[in-house]
Amino acid sequence: MSQDPNTEADPKKVQELQKEVERLNREKAEAQAQAEAEAHAAAAAADEKAATEMRMKQELESQKIAADAKMQSELEAQRLAAKESELKQKEKQAVNKSRKRKIIGGIILLIILVLIVLAASASVQVQPGQATSYPYITTYGVWFPIGQPVDISGHTLIALADGNEMMFSADGSVTKLVRNQPITIGEQSARLTTLFGKVPLMTINYKVILEYQGNTPDNQAYFKMLIQSDKSIPEFAVKFLLPKNVIAQPMAS
Repeated sequence: MSQDPNTEADPKKVQELQKEVERLNREKAEAQAQAEAEAHAAAAAADEKAATEMRMKQELESQKIAADAKMQSELEAQRLAAKESELKQKEKQAVNKSRKRKIIGGIILLIILVLIVLAASASVQVQPGQATSYPYITTYGVWFPIGQPVDISGHTLIALADGNEMMFSADGSVTKLVRNQPITIGEQSARLTTLFGKVPLMTINYKVILEYQGNTPDNQAYFKMLIQSDKSIPEFAVKFLLPKNVIAQPMAS
């Protein structure tokens, strides 16, 4: 019985098939190895990228912290500089104010000294005047000490108490007084000067009218005094027209 040639394996073909299988297996293994290598390289690259990004992030954060610290330091330096400048400005202003106060104080003191000198050296010269018009009237309440001579405008007056009556002696002439009885002291001219008579201030023509009002419990005679003058008389000038032992207070006209 003869053998079927189709059923017998050809050694050569078998060998070729084996080689082909081996080649395919080898290519598969190489492809697999290459894929694993590429996957490993990709993983390594990803890790490197992540590490690089982390380092960059840390570096940026470090730079940001350093920049913030520098900015804070500069702001603090500016604040301190501004505060120091403000303190210096306030000190300068305080010095200027103190200097101004001293200057103003010195000027005020000088003015006060000048006024004191002017007041201390002021004087008045009274002499008989001529009849003229007197558009200004100044009214005072005055208290004369009873029994003491009083000089008003060059006239010596003495208020004498005699029981319930008032006697008024004017330049040696004694007159009996009743309440609201006027006594006129004639026209006078007063020249007010200062700096010991060297600087004239004003010349006033005036006359004095006294109206007896009664006695006080402390032994004084109270009069209403009207000063009629050709010009307004400053209140400070009135004291030069009255002696020291007469008390005078302005009254409403």
